[in-house]
Amino acid sequence: MDDASIIELLWQRNEQAISELKLRYDKLCWYIAGHILSQKEDQEECVNSAYMDVWSSIPPNRPSNLKVYLCKLVKNCAINRIKYNTAEKRNAALTVSLDELSDCIPDGKSIEDNVTDEQLGKAISVFLRSQPEKYRKVFVRRYWYSDTLEEIAELYDMNTKTVATYLFRVRKKLRTFLQKEGYLDE
Repeated sequence: MDDASIIELLWQRNEQAISELKLRYDKLCWYIAGHILSQKEDQEECVNSAYMDVWSSIPPNRPSNLKVYLCKLVKNCAINRIKYNTAEKRNAALTVSLDELSDCIPDGKSIEDNVTDEQLGKAISVFLRSQPEKYRKVFVRRYWYSDTLEEIAELYDMNTKTVATYLFRVRKKLRTFLQKEGYLDE
């Protein structure tokens, strides 16, 4: 069943929509949660919570891309769960990948009030579409899926140092792009 059909089932409040959603995206949801959370119970809770959030939010929302919508819910839930679990401690793997982006993503204090996270996200998407495919894929694997450098290197048959260089270059270009677009101070 395709995404449009699943969304229609959700709008009709048909419980089969969740079964179809699980059938189509369960492995991906577990993959995302598993790269952020180490405990199987926490992963399961986040995946199930994301399905519940989809059920609760559609309607009134009608996402244009159900896969991205669901993945974002899983990832946000997992990040919130890790914040809760670690309170004062930090998850080294997730912290490292997010810290890498801290120089090129505004923290919200330096950008104007009228710039939303959604606008920033769209700007980053525009930037990524302008990058060579391999750079774009490496960037997404690292910062969306939270893959390690080693996992990315293995996935794309690259050297780990090459992956690190790709990421460094893309972050540098992203920072320049966001400065030019007015999202970051020079």
